[in-house]
Amino acid sequence: MPSNTKEKRKSTSAAGSKIKTGRQQKEKIKVALIGVGNTASVVVQALEGSQRGRLAGVWHAKVGGYSIDDIQLVAAFDIDKNKVGKDLAEAIHTPPNVTPIFAKVKKTGIVVKPGIAEADTPERLRQGDSVTSTNSIVEDLKDSKAEIILNLIPSGMQSTSVRYAIEALKAGCSFVNATPSTIATDQKIALKFGKSKLIVVGDDLMSQFGGTAFHKGILDFVNSRGVKVEKSYQLDVGGGTETLNTISEEVKLAKRDIKSEAIAAEVPYKFQTVAGTTDYVDYMGNNRTSYFWISAKSFFDSDIKIDIYLRTNDGANAANVLFDVVRAVADSKRRRHEYGSPSHICAYGFKKLARPALLRNAHEDFDARYGTR
Repeated sequence: MPSNTKEKRKSTSAAGSKIKTGRQQKEKIKVALIGVGNTASVVVQALEGSQRGRLAGVWHAKVGGYSIDDIQLVAAFDIDKNKVGKDLAEAIHTPPNVTPIFAKVKKTGIVVKPGIAEADTPERLRQGDSVTSTNSIVEDLKDSKAEIILNLIPSGMQSTSVRYAIEALKAGCSFVNATPSTIATDQKIALKFGKSKLIVVGDDLMSQFGGTAFHKGILDFVNSRGVKVEKSYQLDVGGGTETLNTISEEVKLAKRDIKSEAIAAEVPYKFQTVAGTTDYVDYMGNNRTSYFWISAKSFFDSDIKIDIYLRTNDGANAANVLFDVVRAVADSKRRRHEYGSPSHICAYGFKKLARPALLRNAHEDFDARYGTR
């Protein structure tokens, strides 16, 4: 902070809206949404609920000294012509979004602007799309004063995700990649963010209590009890546009590899495991059913078989982790001056990692670093 009063007054004025935390003044964490789908809908509704003091189920009230209502949405982008031009409060409930109404959102004043569509955009998303130039994206991000971008576009759009990451660099924004696209795990991209004193984290968000986290947790517990895991598999069925996009053969195989590798890393020996999305059921909405089967051996090679069903809501399952990651990115950049792709944030919130990490260790490290409570 500037030392003299005149500079201090000038700094406070230029920074815009600020919040007090103890003796410190902290700027709002300004966030832009890329993709106004079901997960974005929950994020917007959660922030509205937080501001009204009616937000249930918050995992960490504080991360790095920030609460959820310290996050401020400042921009949103999509290519769906039915969402572009609408206030964000209306766009989050525009079909094909199927997220339930958790909290009534008043008008935000944020108009959804046209996004980017590279050649890998699925044909069904291209029909009647509304796209813009990369120059406009950079200008819009700078005008909004966004600090962090959340990449929430559908799976399988590698080129589009890379393009957004490049535009984030140009606009001076850190980048959170919730998609399976290779962004944070690309060393060249991570180095570019580091040189620009920005942060990039990802790839492929691991939901708070989704199939991957649950599968890893069960295997960790089985192994901790001295039981040897031999085989496991996980089958997911869901509704919503993300599941619909995932069932294309190429995307399905890529997602299966990411999930399987993340799960296999949880046990310190080799065993057979497969995990992936098997089908899309439109009337399930934004819900998901996961089935787990585990085969293990105990004393005297006694058989242990485990069959479990898990039913969750995709958007709600993702939001808690996204809020934790956003606050951690802000704290790492502002206070710790960490740049590039911090491994402790990636290991905490994502499936595809540059270096494998145990779920329990990642959580403990994250909690210790950011004083979560």
